[in-house]
Amino acid sequence: MPPISLMIKPASSNCNLRCHYCFYHALAACREMPSHGIMQIDTLRDVLQKAFAFAKGSPVMISFQGGEPLLAGKAFFRAFADLLPQLNVYGSPVHVGVQTNGTLIDEEWCALFRSGRYLVGVSLDGIRATHAPRTDAEGENTHESVMRAVRLLSTKGVAFNILTVVTKPVVANIETIYTFYKRNNFKHLQFIPCLRPLEEDPALHSDFYINAEEYAEFLKKCFRLYLKDYIEGNYTSIRLFDNLVLLAHGRRAEQCGMNGHCTHQYVIEADGEVYPCDFFCTDRYSLGNIADTDFVRLEQHPVAVNFITESLAIDDKCRTCRYLHLCRGGCKRERVSLDVCAAYRQFFPLAVQYLERMS
Repeated sequence: MPPISLMIKPASSNCNLRCHYCFYHALAACREMPSHGIMQIDTLRDVLQKAFAFAKGSPVMISFQGGEPLLAGKAFFRAFADLLPQLNVYGSPVHVGVQTNGTLIDEEWCALFRSGRYLVGVSLDGIRATHAPRTDAEGENTHESVMRAVRLLSTKGVAFNILTVVTKPVVANIETIYTFYKRNNFKHLQFIPCLRPLEEDPALHSDFYINAEEYAEFLKKCFRLYLKDYIEGNYTSIRLFDNLVLLAHGRRAEQCGMNGHCTHQYVIEADGEVYPCDFFCTDRYSLGNIADTDFVRLEQHPVAVNFITESLAIDDKCRTCRYLHLCRGGCKRERVSLDVCAAYRQFFPLAVQYLERMS
């Protein structure tokens, strides 16, 4: 059987922060049930049991996201650790990650992450000024809290990377942000563009969402920094560029949305409701509840099949594009809210000669 990828939302859309651009909050608000509560252990057991039964020894990738997944509590994650050896009857390799805003992390969380060999993704939007949209319930900037968490993860030997949402302020300050990350020895970075919510009028102004020109500016500036360090032997991993190197050498990208089509990634909400993609967890895309089905049937669900089929379509303008082998038509979700094509047409003439020489 092929590997299976699960994204579990143990606290649904619930969060202790009030980030001004949060896509999942905006998306959840469009559902009949915005929050699905906190996941019960019985639901977690059902998800894992059916995932291992589907995999039959193939790898199982599990990511906890939200909202803020740590709101599910330490007891939930300890129960998860206990269930893994009980339910992994076929001996599947298991890879576990969690994406968190970092503000709840303490020494106990670090011990739990380290014992479970988690890869912890910490959301940090650069320096304090550019991190300003990521506020707590009182409207205060959370930059200091996140930095304390990162230092604790580092001290306790927990593997982590930094995820930065590319907003307008981040574009304008990327050189300063990159220097700040280097000074703090952050060696694994992920940058994702700030996308408009699915239901928002594209004509509405925002201080955070970026357009194609701004994304192109970010790509060019950030790549120059990445390339300079690579040449000087001081390589910092930037996930997007690392994957473009793979594509430039005819290999598959590991990042979702970069191979020209969607794949089966099952998003499990807190009550067991299943969706085909984190960006499309709306009522329209519901595949049903895990309590009433299994992953064999979910793979064949008409909504899931159609979701992937739609992603295979290639625009006529792409067929003759010299950069199709790198762009592959772009992520389905990005096509809705950001003209990545226009950004890439400005970026690739600068970058392709270097991507093809890097390894």
